[in-house]
Amino acid sequence: MRMIYVAHPFGGEMKNVDRVQKIITELIHKHPDCTFYSPLHATGFFYSQLTYLDGMEHCFEALSRCDELWLCGSWQDSRGCNMEYGFAKAKGMPIKFITG
Repeated sequence: MRMIYVAHPFGGEMKNVDRVQKIITELIHKHPDCTFYSPLHATGFFYSQLTYLDGMEHCFEALSRCDELWLCGSWQDSRGCNMEYGFAKAKGMPIKFITG
């Protein structure tokens, strides 16, 4: 199975965690050959415990272990998503944009 890193704006807002949960719930049925990883679910609970850049280091580590980056939501307006995009692009990782 391909491991997919699902990036979505967070900003410490739990409503964004709920949004990602709905997106991944749909994706698992459309893409049964993929495993989806949500950094919001995995590390969102310690968002306020680290500096922003230290938190992003955790995200980069997880992203480096995934096969692809899929961006969703208004990711262009998110500093973190843009950093994840730049990281994946620099690594030559496949990037997909989820809309709707």
